[in-house]
Amino acid sequence: MNVIFCGYRNWAINIINTVSKHPKIDSYKIIHSKEEYDNEKHSFKEDIDFILFIGWSWIIPREVTEKYLCVGIHPSDLPLFRGGSPLQHQIIQGIKESKVTLMTLSSDKLDGGHIWCKEDLSLEGDSMANVFENLENSSIKLLNNFIENYDEIEPVLPKLEEGTYFKRRKPEESVLSFEQIKSMELEELYNFIRSLTDPYPNACLVDAKGNKLFFKEVSFEKAKKDNQS
Repeated sequence: MNVIFCGYRNWAINIINTVSKHPKIDSYKIIHSKEEYDNEKHSFKEDIDFILFIGWSWIIPREVTEKYLCVGIHPSDLPLFRGGSPLQHQIIQGIKESKVTLMTLSSDKLDGGHIWCKEDLSLEGDSMANVFENLENSSIKLLNNFIENYDEIEPVLPKLEEGTYFKRRKPEESVLSFEQIKSMELEELYNFIRSLTDPYPNACLVDAKGNKLFFKEVSFEKAKKDNQS
């Protein structure tokens, strides 16, 4: 099996370094940046079984998706939470258990291609570093299963009308108002802050003078049942 891996984020490289050692992979190439991808996409060999994009931020052109099988990882139970910032949107909505999905990439519908397989994904943890560690472990299981059973898996086209779509979060959406805080349960506030820990624009408060208070770390302890009314 001949594979091209494309990824530039640290967690993506960790996944690639592990999965590339699968015994069914005969040869592989790792592309670490968009610039490298743009320079080499016209010289990909014809015998590539698939190109795997992990944490890739750019749309793959039709000339590539029509010539090769292009697959990518999306950290949600597709077709739910298609689009941008899926981890943040799920965590903010209080979702603790999700999926990581392997899908076919196309230039027609964002996160709307055939689904090959899924793996459980925990969204627990006080920081995004914890969530990324969960994502690494789940993605490795997902991809090893995909490679091991590649010839037997029948990809399924998702019912997009039963899913949801969200736009990528903007930095200004990390700003909390005092009114928001007053209306939030403590666990809601915890989820908001932890979903925006590094490397994302941290949750913050801004006063009338423009001073900003950033939340870099957070932890949450639930009350014991004996103390709950």
